[in-house]
Amino acid sequence: MKLRLTLFILIICQLTAFAQDWKSLKSIKLNNLAHQVSIDRQGNLYVSSLNGAIDKYSINGELQSHYSPTKKSSPHIIEAWQGLRVFVFYKDFQEYSFFDRFLSESERYTFGNQLAVSSVSLSTIAADNNIWVLNAQELSLKKIDTNSNEVISETNLNLILKNKTHDFTYIREYQNLVFISDSKNGLLVFDNIGNYLETLPLFNISFFSFKDSSLISIQNGKMIYFDIYTKQKKEVSLPDPSYTFVLMENKRVFLFKKETLDIFELN
Repeated sequence: MKLRLTLFILIICQLTAFAQDWKSLKSIKLNNLAHQVSIDRQGNLYVSSLNGAIDKYSINGELQSHYSPTKKSSPHIIEAWQGLRVFVFYKDFQEYSFFDRFLSESERYTFGNQLAVSSVSLSTIAADNNIWVLNAQELSLKKIDTNSNEVISETNLNLILKNKTHDFTYIREYQNLVFISDSKNGLLVFDNIGNYLETLPLFNISFFSFKDSSLISIQNGKMIYFDIYTKQKKEVSLPDPSYTFVLMENKRVFLFKKETLDIFELN
């Protein structure tokens, strides 16, 4: 009993010390209100707004590029981790598009033109440059060949979800694994051909990112680190509980509110 109490006290002390070790580097008023965010491999930040505008900021917070859409639509997911191009999914119009690092847009692609895909709830880019699509109505995860529009793999989620009610919020491929957050069932994990692997006990997550082997998110005013391999979880109190997005690059932490980007360093 004493050993358990001692270990508990040590863990609390470590978390408290870490939570207090925030060094503020910069606070920036965003060019547009943050609706979705992403980070590339160089630490550049991408912020999309509800009206479809996209802004690119350097790792130090300087505005580098701006995209103003001719067709007003709200990006549901923006992914910049590939570095040379940025993937954007527009759920309302059932479309996706690619941007270069200067935020010049290529042609938009419509899922409705692909016979294998309909009613896309979430979509993201795969490491092999194909597309993951999740259909919440038919409960399927498909990988689509972007050249032929054919289904490479398909997984039926009906046999996976323990709770038959679901609320899919985000999808991301990382280190040859596909992660789908479901507020009701947890965080579903698949391999890079869509085979189901496990469900992580992470609920009510609307957005997540990664740093090394840790999945990072914000919950109840805390930053959550969850190691995707060891399954160890660590919670860190935020400087301000009203932050909505978190991204990391090395020791830098980028915390977003609707109107501001705050850059911190954790040692």
